[in-house]
Amino acid sequence: MNDKCMSIKDLIQEVFRHQDLWDYYSDDLFKIMDLEDSVKCKEFINRFFSVSGKAGCLVDIVEIDDLLKKHPERCQHIVYVFLLGIGIYNKNAKIKKLIDEKVQLYSQKYKCESDVNFIFIWFLCCLFHDLGYIEENSLDLDWEFSYKDIGKCEGVPIMYRYKIKKYLEYRKKECQKVDHGIYAGVSMYKTLCAVRSKQEKECDNNTKLSWEENLIYIYNIASWIVLCHNIWITGNPDKYTEYGLQDLLDKPYPIKLNKSPLFFFFCLIDSIEPIKNIKDFALLRDIDIDISEDSIKISSYITNDLNENYLNSVYGMGDWLTITHRDMNSVFINLNN
Repeated sequence: MNDKCMSIKDLIQEVFRHQDLWDYYSDDLFKIMDLEDSVKCKEFINRFFSVSGKAGCLVDIVEIDDLLKKHPERCQHIVYVFLLGIGIYNKNAKIKKLIDEKVQLYSQKYKCESDVNFIFIWFLCCLFHDLGYIEENSLDLDWEFSYKDIGKCEGVPIMYRYKIKKYLEYRKKECQKVDHGIYAGVSMYKTLCAVRSKQEKECDNNTKLSWEENLIYIYNIASWIVLCHNIWITGNPDKYTEYGLQDLLDKPYPIKLNKSPLFFFFCLIDSIEPIKNIKDFALLRDIDIDISEDSIKISSYITNDLNENYLNSVYGMGDWLTITHRDMNSVFINLNN
């Protein structure tokens, strides 16, 4: 894991081969998997939920086969965000230090006996974050946001607590969408807490899994990250003032790496992971990532129309997350926001 400039495809595959970097549960069946298509990525998601004792969450939030059928690239995106993030985390000492310090603070604050580390929280954020995507166009969805369904705002800037209902209204009226991040974050917290309570009562004392009550605070932090990860510029930003969302457009940027490192990092990786735009895992060999302490450079040499869509989406982080610069084939992402 020493090369800091390589293709995104190679980085994802390298991380996957180094199972010790990501396999929090030490499961041997991961060794016989590969992740080059959506079906295999779906199997990876299923397996991770199963070995972590959280398979019931999948049933409660989404039928994973329905997500595979309707949005196959989302199964790939979920897994590639997980692995790409771990790769960049291990190649950037500043990001790693800021995240590790924050995670240690959370673990100490809530007196967790479990091994609460970056991989544990990252797995929760990544593998849950797009499970609600299948409901994105379900305007008749029998669901309504309530602050009673999630814990206190933590892990994200406090301003986001006061934007949720306004953003939901904006997305529904102006975009004809249910925000899948908010839906997934709330559903994630409720189902994780329910599964934890059930497992704590029923689990064998010999199990290697921990279901201590204080884990609900860690679930809550991960859930707020998922809940807020899509609350940024989409559709028509001119409408933001009308809906009371104008401060999402403010500079300096509201999401700070040094203050909310997990949230910043998740938004960053979710935005630069290419499969949503590129669709073909093999083409990720033509996208290079160059990681330094203070910046990340993404260079794409794909020779089709999807290339411009991808580079523009990465460059678009400059509107809401951090400073970006663009030349013909590359986007430079500033990590000193």
